Amino acid sequence: MQSSSCIKAIGAFIRNDKKKFVEDDLQNPIETYETDFAFIADDISKYRSQKIKHECFSVLHPWAYDLDKVDFKYIMNNDLTEKICTNLRVQNAQVFWLSFFKSQSAVSADDFFGALREVAHMNKIPQFYTASLPSYQAAAIHSDFVFSITTHAKEIIEFVQ
Repeated sequence: MQSSSCIKAIGAFIRNDKKKFVEDDLQNPIETYETDFAFIADDISKYRSQKIKHECFSVLHPWAYDLDKVDFKYIMNNDLTEKICTNLRVQNAQVFWLSFFKSQSAVSADDFFGALREVAHMNKIPQFYTASLPSYQAAAIHSDFVFSITTHAKEIIEFVQ
């Protein structure tokens, strides 16, 4: 529960880039991860400046925090199987998503297309991935570099098929 609370606190600042950094609002992550306000504020600023979507902030940076304080049970047991199968109604897409992104309902375009590349290599058709790169790049731009099973289910299914 502690990790959940810290991720929510930091995530609130990532979601709302106009929200001013207030040390009291970040006191829980500061104490839990034995860091300081400047470090967390700098980390959030990096997310904001790179315009990384808040959906991508699903786990803590392992090099940044004391992992003995992180509740891995909370992070690892995010079972979204039912939600994934409801949104992705084609078996190939369900298997793909559950194999690569089981605990996530949204992923970065880099991670999504990296998984597609792996599938192409496993099926011994790397040239298919290479030939599809222009459409992948266009889709990444169109989706604002984040693929969500609720918002982009149709596109995910098409790419996997």
